[in-house]
Amino acid sequence: MDEQEVSTNKIPRLLGQENYIKWKVLFEAAVNYNDTKLWNSIRNGPYVPTASPNNNPTLERQMRRRDDKALSVLKLGLSWEILTSVNHHTNAKDMYDAVVEMFEGNVELRDIKKDRLKQQLDRFKFKDEERLKYVLQRFMAIVNEIRTTDLQISYFDLNKKLLTSLSGEWYTASKLIREKVNFPNLKLDDVISFLQAAEH
Repeated sequence: MDEQEVSTNKIPRLLGQENYIKWKVLFEAAVNYNDTKLWNSIRNGPYVPTASPNNNPTLERQMRRRDDKALSVLKLGLSWEILTSVNHHTNAKDMYDAVVEMFEGNVELRDIKKDRLKQQLDRFKFKDEERLKYVLQRFMAIVNEIRTTDLQISYFDLNKKLLTSLSGEWYTASKLIREKVNFPNLKLDDVISFLQAAEH
């Protein structure tokens, strides 16, 4: 069975902290689009052969080749400076995890970041005489940072938080949006569009 080829000119390159988030999203998309099994090898670990007599040697060779290819694809996606820091890892999962830890910190630090973002969201509120445009910019800055983590917050909770954070002059518009039949299923973009329309 022929495997899809991952085009090397479509692999995004991680250069440093300034493009890490973009790289992480686009690297997963590029590899997953070209070969889902390759991405699975990067995220869930290399194939470990067993001594079972029922093993299929052909399948084992294919899986070992996939692991080697996953490691090569990951190396192609890293700048030389970053690669030299993680090149001692011999499989793609360990190398990828090392890159994530390099830019996001270890599990404990990532948990601290998620707690900080939850607190920022909880404390978010309207500032006196602040225009809607700037309220939305501040709110979306927190939301976009949350989206870079595995912290799960529903659209319903985000929508409710945004609407209850607005000043009194937005009471009627917020009430109308909350009373929509499908409010629990509205996306955040929809609520923002309704608010912008109400402003005009």
